[in-house]
Amino acid sequence: MWPSAFSIIAVNKTKQHHKEEALTLSVEHAARLIGVSRATVYRMVRDGELRAIRVGRRVLVLKKPLMEMLEAEEDTSRL
Repeated sequence: MWPSAFSIIAVNKTKQHHKEEALTLSVEHAARLIGVSRATVYRMVRDGELRAIRVGRRVLVLKKPLMEMLEAEEDTSRL
């Protein structure tokens, strides 16, 4: 049996959704990415070293500034 048009549209939208990149990272994911503890990430957010937003009780680290920080660090380590 052929899939309905509705199921094809739903599958295509799901595929598009998964292709979109997240704009934020959980504290746990950010910690793993930069190789530090969760407590260190929370401290870095508190001290303004990492930009983050609060959604309810969750703290989400902004991905773009984190990646820019890592790239800048990588550039200075090459010198």
